[in-house]
Amino acid sequence: MSIFEYPFYRNWGIKGIYELHESEMMFCKLTNREFKNKISSLGLFTHMINGSLLSIPFVFYINLTNTSPTIFLGIIYAIVVWIITLLPVHKFITGESLRENPFGYKPAIVSILGHVIYGFILSRSYVYASDYYRVLIPYIGV
Repeated sequence: MSIFEYPFYRNWGIKGIYELHESEMMFCKLTNREFKNKISSLGLFTHMINGSLLSIPFVFYINLTNTSPTIFLGIIYAIVVWIITLLPVHKFITGESLRENPFGYKPAIVSILGHVIYGFILSRSYVYASDYYRVLIPYIGV
């Protein structure tokens, strides 16, 4: 969960943050644990693992196409991830439709903005990691 999403989580609970709701429900189903309308540390860990795994296609795309990882490309990727991974599976995982959320359309906006932040951080962290790697290589003799 980004710092941006935390106030919304405090106001709305887990059902107001789609990704956390899905992650917690996945964890509850895998461990046969009761859902308690709040995020557990392992549910948050599941969310972080999902975000990390979803960064891999971005890295492959950048490397295979020799494209510069711009902020715009990171944000577009994050929105595509939102469309592909959240919209079709939310009801399947949670049993609740996005249209019937008690907070209306607001959680969708928070979710999209959270993904925009994810895309920004993803593109910048790729640039920083690759710059670090380029600087490190001459020193380690590879």
